Amino acid sequence: MGLDAWLTGVQERQRTALAGLGTFQQQVESGLRQLRVSLDEAQRRTDEREPGRALRVLESLDVEGVLGKVRVGDFSELSRRERRAVPWLWRRVEPASMEGFLSHFPESWPRLVRQRLRDWCLADGDSKRMREWSQLTSRYSTDSRLLRWNLPVSIEMALSPEGPKGVAARWGDRPLREVVDLMGHAGLRPAVGYSGHVVAEYLLQRCAARQDASESLLYLLEAEAGRAWLPSASADRSVIGAPLEARVAVIAAILECRAHGRVHKDAQSRVEERLIAKDSVFGDPRISILTEAWSAVRGRSKQAFEAFLSALIQQDLEFFFEKAMHERDRHVFWLRYLGSIRSTTCWLAPDAYDALLREVRTLPSEQQAAFRRAKRFSRYDVSAFCLRFDEYSVVEFSKTGNATYVYRNRDIDKVLRQENVECADDLKVRSLAEARLYHQPGWEPRFEQELLARGIEKAPAAKKRPF
Repeated sequence: MGLDAWLTGVQERQRTALAGLGTFQQQVESGLRQLRVSLDEAQRRTDEREPGRALRVLESLDVEGVLGKVRVGDFSELSRRERRAVPWLWRRVEPASMEGFLSHFPESWPRLVRQRLRDWCLADGDSKRMREWSQLTSRYSTDSRLLRWNLPVSIEMALSPEGPKGVAARWGDRPLREVVDLMGHAGLRPAVGYSGHVVAEYLLQRCAARQDASESLLYLLEAEAGRAWLPSASADRSVIGAPLEARVAVIAAILECRAHGRVHKDAQSRVEERLIAKDSVFGDPRISILTEAWSAVRGRSKQAFEAFLSALIQQDLEFFFEKAMHERDRHVFWLRYLGSIRSTTCWLAPDAYDALLREVRTLPSEQQAAFRRAKRFSRYDVSAFCLRFDEYSVVEFSKTGNATYVYRNRDIDKVLRQENVECADDLKVRSLAEARLYHQPGWEPRFEQELLARGIEKAPAAKKRPF
């Protein structure tokens, strides 16, 4: 019995020790996770503050004097603050001069790499000078401990014109969420322009491989880090929005995925809604004069942008004439002009708006998006719909007996600049209208002639596009 009791005691002590070790292991792992989060947060703050700190340092220095010392190789005369500033000025320094500077101060190499990744730009990619910079940077990568940049390609490759494409290809088998996390651990947060180009290349490669991109786009919509690349201000101050060029690259890639059918319908409608939301810093692509940002997107992916714009207009046409007005003949008529319509604006009468609001959840996703784009009149029971062409705008009204008004664009702009557009009557300004057309029997041929006389033709692209 004494031996049995002793063995039982040993077993109890073993269980207690193992339980203690398990608890200790959990505490260590938890501590390491917290330490990693703290370090990650500290590094994030450092990364985000560095551009502002660089600007303040440069404002306090004689920049031309610093550049002069670097160009003539007078490195010993550089103060500590001036040495720190030289990598930030790399665009204004020749590679040969920077090579001499780095040979004297190799500890500046990580700062140069970090700044070049921040400043990475497609416009620089094809020049001989940029290739020289990539080769120069790679010569000083002997001590990798100086860097946090843990990328799946060499620094020289990462900084070449094909750098983001190479990084995206190496991580292409991972979900976009993991790719963004990996870039974050490598110091490439959304505030660094380079990371946006990696995301854009990732999406384009999935599109080219005919892989579904819905999960990736939903991540961009739902994750705070992902939203930094969309055209809306981040709601969380802990994440700074990406630079404009990076956002343009990502949005152009999103539109390519959409145009090639790599996105499920529900995800597509959410993306479309997000891209033209009221808080978008890009503005509405359906306005007559595109913002600089949307013009840049169109320049990168013209066909995809045109398909996106055409789909938005088609959704608005269908929503207004079919759902709000129940005027199928007018819907069919204006669909013939889809390729010529530049933008649309829908105003709903108060009762019509409130009724649709109550049943909005039962509408198809694309009509829900169209409803959210609609505006609400504050008075009366007539809705209105404006179709904008190159030089003219046509305003349709919901109830029979209301003439269709035709304005020159400059005149409709005067109408819309009124202090308050509260009802359909505010869009009826006879003194500015070019013409008034009536929906009497046989109205379609008469409308066609009136439009043709003003250079508005039916477009071959007017056939319905699949969403």
